[in-house]
Parts: sequence; C-alpha cells; structure tokens
Amino acid sequence: MKNLLCISVFLLCSYFAKADQLAWLTKEQAEMTVQYFKEFGIKKVILWCACCDGDTAKKIKITKIYFRHTGTDEYYEVVIEGKDMEGNTIDEAVDLAYVHVPSGKNANCLGLELGFECSPCTEPFLWTK
Repeated sequence: MKNLLCISVFLLCSYFAKADQLAWLTKEQAEMTVQYFKEFGIKKVILWCACCDGDTAKKIKITKIYFRHTGTDEYYEVVIEGKDMEGNTIDEAVDLAYVHVPSGKNANCLGLELGFECSPCTEPFLWTK
C-alpha cells in the first residue's frame, strides 16, 4: 500500500511539473526571451502543449511581447499579446516549453532555442504559413 501511495504521489507531481516548466522565469531569462524576439524579428508563434489533453495548436500573430513580475518572490513571466488566425485577441502569460518559433522550415520549442531545460512534448514540426 505504501508503495502504491508513493507511486501515485510521484505521478501526480510529474503531471503538474510537465504543465508548468518555463512559465515562471528569472528576470534574466525573461529579458533574454524578449530580446530574442526583437533580435530575430519573430512576429508569429505557435502556442501548443502537445502532451496536454485537448490542447490544439494556435498560431499567433504577435503585436506585443513583454515580461512582468509574477508577484511572487523573484519570478517573472513572459506575456504575448496578439491575434490568432481567426482574429481572436490573445493576451496571456506563456510557458516557453509550449511556445514554438519558426526556425528554417520547422517550428522549434522556444525554451530549447534559448538553451533552457524543458520537455516540449514534441519534436520540431513543419512550420506552415
């Protein structure tokens, strides 16, 4: 019984750890992320958590990207504002493990592109126009 309880707790923790990998960042990481968008002229991203039930890929045309303090300790979050392909307004803090940026013909995980440790739940995939 004790083993079953330990396994259950481990699986529950693993589930929640996967859901929030790079949502809260250091100030340096948040600054680096915003700078990356400016330096490479990134205007579109795909938001998609491939391992999250019911999550579908959304391509976003960015109008603004910035970071803000979370209100907790020394943690920051990156916020993307823009519109999806249906014209819906997006204004949300994002988890960099599930933000995919264009890189050649592929969409790559932003967290990995920045050299941060994360598991994006998908290999790079074809970036479609």
